[in-house]
Amino acid sequence: MMLYVMFVLSLLPLASAVRVELYANETIATFLDYYGVIFFQPEEPPASPMSCSEQSACDGCDSEMACGGSLPLDLSTGGDTLRFVWNAPEDQIIHITGDYTMEASWAGGGSGWITQGGDFGTELELRLDTPNCKAEYQDIDVNTDVTLDFDDGGIGHTQSYQLLKSSVDSFVELRAGCAIHMHMRFEPTNDGILDLKFKKLTITAIYDSQKTAQGEREYTWSTSGSMWIREPAGGSIELLGSIIDPTEAASTTTTDASTTVPPTTTSPDSSTVDPTEPAATTTTDASTTVPSATSTSPASSTVDPTETSATITTNTTTDASTSVPPTTSTSPESGFVPASTQSSSPQRFSTSASSLFLILASLVAAI
Repeated sequence: MMLYVMFVLSLLPLASAVRVELYANETIATFLDYYGVIFFQPEEPPASPMSCSEQSACDGCDSEMACGGSLPLDLSTGGDTLRFVWNAPEDQIIHITGDYTMEASWAGGGSGWITQGGDFGTELELRLDTPNCKAEYQDIDVNTDVTLDFDDGGIGHTQSYQLLKSSVDSFVELRAGCAIHMHMRFEPTNDGILDLKFKKLTITAIYDSQKTAQGEREYTWSTSGSMWIREPAGGSIELLGSIIDPTEAASTTTTDASTTVPPTTTSPDSSTVDPTEPAATTTTDASTTVPSATSTSPASSTVDPTETSATITTNTTTDASTSVPPTTSTSPESGFVPASTQSSSPQRFSTSASSLFLILASLVAAI
């Protein structure tokens, strides 16, 4: 019987951790006119749409513009594990940095003056509230029951920080009114360096689910005093985007049409033709190359046959079916002049006059 019960229990699904996914939202800080802070918005479990309005952080406090929403959570079925995941936006990482090497040297090589007397750390804070609820207060031990996991997105970054584990600096509380309150403080290491780069930071806390309110409850969140990571004093916090290879960026550069150099056309003798010459008025098929201008060699009256072809086709629309016929003559150095460029020959005229004289003489003799 006992074995049967154990077998049935083994088939039951194990309770999964209560998991809350938060995503950095730069637009919130811009809208609220905040500087040096990144606000986060819960998205999982499926949260209600965020809204912004005048809110007061406490009784008697002045109201101010704040944004917030709600999400459902059931701590009674969380398998005693509560997990908060702080995510950077897609294709970005969160970078928190501060260089306090000067202060560290004043402290005598890292005697603890920085963490005890300076305010050089960055703070992470979250608060979720639910109304009309009672539970047993739980102060989760940061030293033994809280773990941090930085995911740098594969960039291979070594996180440089120290977590202050005093009850006033870093804590996770499940309060008697069922509120969840988390606060973490990251300080520079003893050498004065604070340097965090992460795609997401997962903070896991172990608690006792039997001491929580039973069943699912709606929890509210607000940017009024929480749901943020703040920049360290004298340091910075920012979202870094993807790095583009400058050689790839150069290959995709678009050239302005006004500065585009037209393709160079070369004549059959491989000489380069000035693109500013009248060839621009000649429309040619890509398969047909027409020299752009005709030139006569100053050394002689002979004309290059390839240039003669250009003279014939200038200002003519040419397609693939009409191409410049190949030249079969000898080179200009041989003294050949194409027929299209010859003048009337005196030798040809004298031969015609002699023939006419003989014919007239024959007619006179016959008479």
